[in-house]
Amino acid sequence: MTTRSQREFLKVQLLETRRLKELAGDHPLMSVAFAEKEEELTGKLAALPLGTKEARTVLFFSGEPVRGSLGIDASFAGRVLEPFQSMVMADYADRWHGTVGSRGRRHGEAESRLLLTGLPRGSVGLELTRAENDDLFEEGQLADTLSHVTRLVTAAARSDEDFAAELDETAPRVIQNLREFMEVIAKGKAGLRLESGDFRCTMNPAEAQEAFNRVAATITKPEDIEVSGVLKGVLLESWKFDFVTDEHHSIGGRIDDKLTEEQVVALNRTFFNERCVASLLKTTVLFKNGRVRTTHTLRGLEPRRA
Repeated sequence: MTTRSQREFLKVQLLETRRLKELAGDHPLMSVAFAEKEEELTGKLAALPLGTKEARTVLFFSGEPVRGSLGIDASFAGRVLEPFQSMVMADYADRWHGTVGSRGRRHGEAESRLLLTGLPRGSVGLELTRAENDDLFEEGQLADTLSHVTRLVTAAARSDEDFAAELDETAPRVIQNLREFMEVIAKGKAGLRLESGDFRCTMNPAEAQEAFNRVAATITKPEDIEVSGVLKGVLLESWKFDFVTDEHHSIGGRIDDKLTEEQVVALNRTFFNERCVASLLKTTVLFKNGRVRTTHTLRGLEPRRA
């Protein structure tokens, strides 16, 4: 059970306990028992902070591959798990081991491998959990990756604008795996509810088809460029930068996650309001409606060459 599901379960129990407490009135035993139960549930809710991330995810399915709450088509389940696992591995490799290539083995595959640990009922679900080991740091990294994958799937189902915004921090190979994942769901005429920690994405079969169409028609073109201009500053809290080119064009965007806070502070101290050369990752995203979105990621700064 994910953190969000636990919170919802506890809220239902708390509401029922308060209702029974009111019915008990001034009963000398029952009122005390319900008051103690209310305090216990309130404490458990307080121990589940909002925004929790977990190295665990649950995929609930509905639609044609599912037979009520009894089971799910085994062929569909096998086809849908492979691209989801690949998407997690690619995002993990990009986020914690440097840029992932378009093909071949990804770094960190062992740390990001998920185990099928449960089959939740309701609608039929597949619970995937990180393989146990003693490295809590890796667990936090995988939890961050799973929350990002959930947000990415959510954005794909919402709109071109939301999807474009989420692509700012997504490697092209992750998008390739997302397309394969959504293709299995769309062709299977299935609905999806994806949960990880406090994050949840829900779509019916029609919305899943629309999400697949959006992802399939999206073309991402990354390009390394160098631009001369003046650094106008960085914002450490939002991890953003502002740069003005020699042609007086303003360029803003994210700072590369591979740079440390100390490195960014040093760059700002050295180059703030100074002419320099910015190394940028320029990403052009072409959407199915013809819209084009261009984003920039700051990778480094150097003095202007003579």
